[in-house]
This record gives sequence, C-alpha cells and structure tokens, in this order.
Amino acid sequence: MATTTEYLSSSVTAGSWEPLVEEGREIGQVHWLRGEAEGLPLTGLWKISPEEGEFPYKAMYGFDNFHVIQGEAELETSSGEKIQLVTGGIYSFPEGFTATWRTRSPFMKFFVVAK
Repeated sequence: MATTTEYLSSSVTAGSWEPLVEEGREIGQVHWLRGEAEGLPLTGLWKISPEEGEFPYKAMYGFDNFHVIQGEAELETSSGEKIQLVTGGIYSFPEGFTATWRTRSPFMKFFVVAK
C-alpha cells in the first residue's frame, strides 16, 4: 500500500510578494507558505523597509514565532521596555502581545503563527 506525504513548497521570486494588510493598514510585504485562507498555522516570509515607519504591532491570531533572517528592529512595550530584534534571533510573542514596532534596517523574518 502506497502512502502520500502532504507538504507545501514555495519559491521566492520578485513577483511572489504581496502587500500585508492588517487592520486596514499596509505593513510591508509577505510571501505566504501557508496563508490565511488555509487557517492556522500561518507561515511565510515578511519583509519591511525602515522607510515604512513605525506602527502598532500586535500578535493577533496566536503565538507569533519568528526567525530574523535579515535586519534589525525594535519593539517598545507600553511600559517602555525595548526588545531588540536582530539577525539570527528567534522570538516568540503570545497572542495579545502589543508594542510599537520600529524597523532599523531592511528587515526580513520567517514566521509561524499558531495557537
């Protein structure tokens, strides 16, 4: 009896990026591996440039887990705590976590959002 393994695969090309829109605001670009139409977990690549400014960050759909592939950013919580996000770092923020996001250099992360 043969079995089939189900998996997803993707190739990143210049045309495979699309705007990421959260709460009506465009925030960087995303390349989906598993997108919202497929349910959780959400996985893919996200990139943003420093010119796009600061914005409110919120882990909305579950734990936001990510590996920073390139760049630096800073999260500042409402209590004033500053969390530095750096190339090579691996981070996990729980659903409901909020902060102000500031991109310091061209930034890209591989993310997994899951409950």
